[in-house]
Amino acid sequence: MTDKELRRLSRGELLEMLIAQAAENDQLKNRLEQAEAQLRDRKIAINNAGSLAEAALSLNGVFQAAEAAAQQYLENIERISGQQDAICRDMKEQAKQEAAEIRQEAQAYSQKVHAEADAYWKQIVAKAAKLLADQEALREMIQAAGEVGTDEK
Repeated sequence: MTDKELRRLSRGELLEMLIAQAAENDQLKNRLEQAEAQLRDRKIAINNAGSLAEAALSLNGVFQAAEAAAQQYLENIERISGQQDAICRDMKEQAKQEAAEIRQEAQAYSQKVHAEADAYWKQIVAKAAKLLADQEALREMIQAAGEVGTDEK
């Protein structure tokens, strides 16, 4: 509308036009607010999508770190197990050596005790033989004395 046409309109018509313009302005404001809300939602969705992608990447990093830690744990267990096996082998070998030494000491002690027992046995046998010989000599002396005593009577 031109300025001339607007000047020809009455106040009521101008008010109606103004009210219509205000209503249209309100509708446009509502549409603008809705469009801005949708834009914010999209920005949030885009930001969230970026955040989700970043979260997925960071979770991937967390999983990689967890996997590396688990691998390191297993390697440590294998290393410690190997060390324990080596320690057990060394202890077993040491125990075998100590057992062999103890057996040798026991055999040496047994031989010593047997030798002492044999020597003591020989002494006892010699003393017993001497006692028997002395007893036999005594018997013979008694018998000889008895024969002499019977001859004198």
